[in-house]
Amino acid sequence: MTDFDTLLTYFGAVILVLTFLYGIKEYLVTLFAGFLAFCVFYFAFAVPDFEWTFSSMLPITKDAGIIYGISYIIGAIIYKILPSKKKFKTSVQ
Repeated sequence: MTDFDTLLTYFGAVILVLTFLYGIKEYLVTLFAGFLAFCVFYFAFAVPDFEWTFSSMLPITKDAGIIYGISYIIGAIIYKILPSKKKFKTSVQ
């Protein structure tokens, strides 16, 4: 991967984290569900000639975990600085 592809991968992971955080508003759910979603896209698009077998997934999962971990920290900081201001009111009649 070129430097630009790596930058786009990190940027996309941050956007994925922010999407989950603003939508779900739960850090732990975002951590696990976002990592699973990121791995699917990372395996499919960032890794050339990837085969969907367990043995080929293990080494690449470490790289995906590092990328997602850094992006998760950045996304959580952005979410803390700029929290969602829209409060939904639910009323049961």
